[in-house]
Amino acid sequence: MEIEIAGRKFKADIRWAEDLKPVLAFPEELKENFPAYYMFRDIYYSKGDREKILEHKLRFDLTVIPPNKIGKEFIKTFGHYHPIAENNLSYTEIYEVLSGEAYYLLQKVEDGRIVDVIVVEAKAGDKVIIPPNYGHVTINPSNKELKMTNWVCRDFKSNYEPYERLRGACYYYLEDDGWVKNERYRDVPEIRFVKPRIPKELGLKRSDEMYKLVRDLSKLEFLIRPSKYLDLFERVFEEI
Repeated sequence: MEIEIAGRKFKADIRWAEDLKPVLAFPEELKENFPAYYMFRDIYYSKGDREKILEHKLRFDLTVIPPNKIGKEFIKTFGHYHPIAENNLSYTEIYEVLSGEAYYLLQKVEDGRIVDVIVVEAKAGDKVIIPPNYGHVTINPSNKELKMTNWVCRDFKSNYEPYERLRGACYYYLEDDGWVKNERYRDVPEIRFVKPRIPKELGLKRSDEMYKLVRDLSKLEFLIRPSKYLDLFERVFEEI
């Protein structure tokens, strides 16, 4: 799959269904391999934008997740944690849903145990900030294609190993059954269901695509320097 932006073509990295087997609720239900989702990494609209993005050590991506299920489980991303940025706080990330619906399943680990589980229910126009120290998985829970973009620091590698070792996140989202605990985890908390808020510091409306932040990338400093923005992270969700 390719996309064209301002005359430039960007080719997708493909995550195949076979790649997801280590984190599936029902890996034995995968009978035929198929493209699970497409990742267009490091996209931009102009050379000037590209230079600013590199200067601020950021990356802008687009992900496309077609609707699908493997067995009863709705299609999802593999899941990962971010490494520590500073002061025992991990790098953060911000997503925007362009079309479709998304469930962002967040989980926080302390001393080897899950201490908090959050499901962020997001629709087109929503901006979702992943706070520091949360691993996360994106699920397409609908019969529509999910398109989303994200801003993230470009200078680290995500950690997928904990999700692979425990065969996914601490919950699976299944057709008919809804949220089901992954029994490979111990003492899993109940889920907190939330909606995303857009912090006023970003200067964005729901109707604004967040790529416009390229005009003032200092507003995304929280992605790299989370310790300066602890108050912001307290205001990114609204309990349902």
